[in-house]
Amino acid sequence: MRTANIPALSLRPVVAVAEGARRFNARHGLTTRDHWDYSRVVVAPSAVAKVAEAYNALPFIDNTAPAAWRAMAEEVARQFEYMTAPASRGGLGISVSVEDADPYDMNAQGTRAFFDDVANGRMRVLSTAVTGSHFFFSDDVNDMFRAVHDVFGHAGTGRGVDRHGEEAAYRKHSLMFSPLARKALATETRGQNHAMIAAGGVFQDQKVAVLPKWARDFEAVRPATLAEYRATLKQAAAMHAAQGLAE
Repeated sequence: MRTANIPALSLRPVVAVAEGARRFNARHGLTTRDHWDYSRVVVAPSAVAKVAEAYNALPFIDNTAPAAWRAMAEEVARQFEYMTAPASRGGLGISVSVEDADPYDMNAQGTRAFFDDVANGRMRVLSTAVTGSHFFFSDDVNDMFRAVHDVFGHAGTGRGVDRHGEEAAYRKHSLMFSPLARKALATETRGQNHAMIAAGGVFQDQKVAVLPKWARDFEAVRPATLAEYRATLKQAAAMHAAQGLAE
């Protein structure tokens, strides 16, 4: 089997979001180089187990870690302000509604509905107050994080919320953070997601502790062999099609 025979694993990214992310980064001295083909990002099963083990080994709170979470909170607020500010003030003009019920079925048609909403300058997000407060962030900050991660991470790549789409979203969204805040982002996204998958879909306790460097690096989820990559890519394509996300 050749990987060329596997269809792309993404819908079409929202162009205004992808371009807006580059403008944001240029404005704040962050990288504007983005060489990933997000339609081909996959997570090897062996990597899920390794990262989950690293996450589970972390303490619930490491006294050296809060600085990274504070930096992340500040940068999330900055991204949210940019995302919601009108175009006349240099923003993307996306309005956000925080709701008490899950507004999108992000595993099926809801992903398309979400992308359509974002393309039309609006989005809805499930309230943190409904699902339970974050271990460190205020409810407002966590609501903002959910919004900017879905917009810049998912709509910006065209990827859904399975484990492969979450990895693509993590890579894309991480470019918008400082190195310090990125440490918190890795725990909040990649670490929690992999730990949840390894536990059979059971959400794991949140932690304010930094994953080891190898577990934060992009290469951490790379398949060990070409055969594993091909098998993972084929499985991801089948998952993508089953979710109704194939173009």
